[in-house]
Amino acid sequence: MKMEIGFKIFWTLVLIIVFLCSINWVWTHQIDVKRTILGFFKKGVEKPVDWIATRDENAIYQNGEIVGNVTAKVDETEDKLIFHEICNTSELNRDLPFEYGREKLRIIEIGSIIGQKNIVTSSGSEIKYNIMENVVCQRVK
Repeated sequence: MKMEIGFKIFWTLVLIIVFLCSINWVWTHQIDVKRTILGFFKKGVEKPVDWIATRDENAIYQNGEIVGNVTAKVDETEDKLIFHEICNTSELNRDLPFEYGREKLRIIEIGSIIGQKNIVTSSGSEIKYNIMENVVCQRVK
């Protein structure tokens, strides 16, 4: 009897910890609601991790698709964000708003556009494509 109670207490605590960690994960990740719901209707969801679609915090999106990668710091003012570098922007429609994090933004100024840049790092070299630098964006309400 005492062993059973100890066993039940142990598993109850384990389940509470798993539940709390799950809640923490849900509240700290940006969830793509549309893709998550559509994913439930697709066949062959293999892993529980695939059940909830999340967004990359270093990417910009249009129509739910990644259209650029933020590869340098972002400065923020009251109504604007300044991206010092966004790469892989060939699919970005600059005339339409895009999403970054939980914000919807519109490009109002681009400092420069570079087709390709070779970066040498300690782990080797990296090539960046379709680079926009010093991109000033305004929040869309």
